[in-house]
Amino acid sequence: MGEIMPLIKPIAEHIRKYKMVSAGETVVVGVSGGPDSMALLHILYRLQETLEIKLVVAHLNHQFRGSEAEADAHFVLNAARRLQLTAFVEARDVPAYSRGRGISPQVAAREVRYNFLDEVAVKTGASKVALGHHADDQAETILLHILRGTGAGGLKGMLPVRDDFYIRPLLAVRRRDIEDYCQRHDLATRQDSSNTKPKYLRNRVRLELLPILEKRYNPNLVESLNRLAEICRDEDDYLEHQAGEVFFRARLSTGGNTICLDAGKLSAVPQALLRRVVRLAWSEICGDQDDLNYRHIEQVLAIINGGGGYRQINLPRGITFKKYYEVLEFTLDREIKEVPFYQYFLKVPGITFIPEVGLSIGAEILPVGEAMEPFVFGSGQVILDYDRLAAPLIVRRRLSGDRFGPLGLDGTVKLKKFFIDHKIPRHQRDCIPLVVSGNDIVWVVGMRPGEKWKVTNNTVNCLRLYIIDYE
Repeated sequence: MGEIMPLIKPIAEHIRKYKMVSAGETVVVGVSGGPDSMALLHILYRLQETLEIKLVVAHLNHQFRGSEAEADAHFVLNAARRLQLTAFVEARDVPAYSRGRGISPQVAAREVRYNFLDEVAVKTGASKVALGHHADDQAETILLHILRGTGAGGLKGMLPVRDDFYIRPLLAVRRRDIEDYCQRHDLATRQDSSNTKPKYLRNRVRLELLPILEKRYNPNLVESLNRLAEICRDEDDYLEHQAGEVFFRARLSTGGNTICLDAGKLSAVPQALLRRVVRLAWSEICGDQDDLNYRHIEQVLAIINGGGGYRQINLPRGITFKKYYEVLEFTLDREIKEVPFYQYFLKVPGITFIPEVGLSIGAEILPVGEAMEPFVFGSGQVILDYDRLAAPLIVRRRLSGDRFGPLGLDGTVKLKKFFIDHKIPRHQRDCIPLVVSGNDIVWVVGMRPGEKWKVTNNTVNCLRLYIIDYE
């Protein structure tokens, strides 16, 4: 078989095909110490000059496996040092997080791990996080979705690029090829003992179901399921586009915390598109489609398709769906009490939901010729010089010591003083999100943008930020 360079070539092509990275970007590599992540780190290290990227290593000890996990952390730290790469190796009490939130250890581990990776990206100014998922992981994911019940969205599996932030360079590579790569390059690796425990459904799919299906039914099952995922991604994109056009035509109004649709304009829409229209209405209010499941959608469809007069049901996240006459109405009813600290990556372009304060921030990139002058907009919208902003942008709650350089002011002031000067009551200040770039406040949402990013005669591209408020 010779030198394993042929594995690097298709991975480089996969990276280019999906435009995973751009020259000059910093990439956080999530490294557990297992074969997949060690091969990922090694391959990206060999490609970093070609791709013109900078690498940062991130490893999280979930505190489930005691000394074994601590040994993994030391192993990853030493591997990063040998490559002379900056490493962030931390421990988080995931068992306590799981108990405190009443969620499974697996869900808790995923949430904490992704939060950690996001934090490392913010600290290092990274615009991408590389994950070690491969073709066998993709096959397992699709089988899991089938077992639990899924539509086309589940059949497309994991995306090569998610939210233009998480990238999966190994997604087209088989596990056996990754293990062979590690052996040929003498890469030391760690083994996570929890991956062999049959109490986890994913492990049973990996260790029991998938081998049986490959042996008895289809020896090329992994390749077949990965092809299915690629086909479903393309078809899902097409159907989402069609549903978006239907949603736009049926939309009556959006005001405050309400989205209204014309039931008559949806009467002849196929159910496959109608389900997606319901999800789009939900996403517009929530910023994502989490918590809206098949049962909820079918309840909404039954009301849309049924006769009779006024109908109403309650959906998750405090959303009420109503039908009266020919109007379909989604309404969010929420009450802000105490606002905990939060931070989210701002989707650019896209809509970012902030559940802690019950609003979303939309973002779109426009050529300066298509953007309106900043003073035309009210307090709910701003136009900024996009090319002067450093990615990633974060939306978060205020922190003690925050300083702000508001538009029209030379220098900065304490954010606290800014709020006092504008007569913002203390109990309302935590309810005002901040869009930040590094340590700089770009926009005190709903109030004032920062001076550094104002549109000038030299501006080429603009970033429009706007509030979708559900109050």
